[in-house]
Amino acid sequence: LAVIYSGEAIYTADENEDLAYAIPKEGTNLWFDSMVVPKSTQNQEAAEVFINFMCDPEIAFNNTDYIGYSTPHTKAKEMLDDEIKDDPAAYPSKEVLENCEVFVDLGQEMTEYYNEKWNELKASLN
Repeated sequence: LAVIYSGEAIYTADENEDLAYAIPKEGTNLWFDSMVVPKSTQNQEAAEVFINFMCDPEIAFNNTDYIGYSTPHTKAKEMLDDEIKDDPAAYPSKEVLENCEVFVDLGQEMTEYYNEKWNELKASLN
């Protein structure tokens, strides 16, 4: 049992057929990477050129193909092998996503409670 990002899970399952990735019916966390330009940037133009470069369909496809994580770029996704596009670990259905949410900071008390329960769960598996 492990908490793992889908891209790592796909890679790991490809390397070891005894491993599988599952999203609980209750849901899981949503995650995303973002490209942002800090307000204090010294080179706004270079940052925008880089982001535009990464948003080019061919470049976005190459990036996705290399890192193994899903892409929100529609044209890049179209270039992927069907095996990847149809993999629910990489691209969960809308029904699955409806039960998922972005992690938020619930405060120190809840973090301690979460850690306690997670440790209890891990200890029970031994």
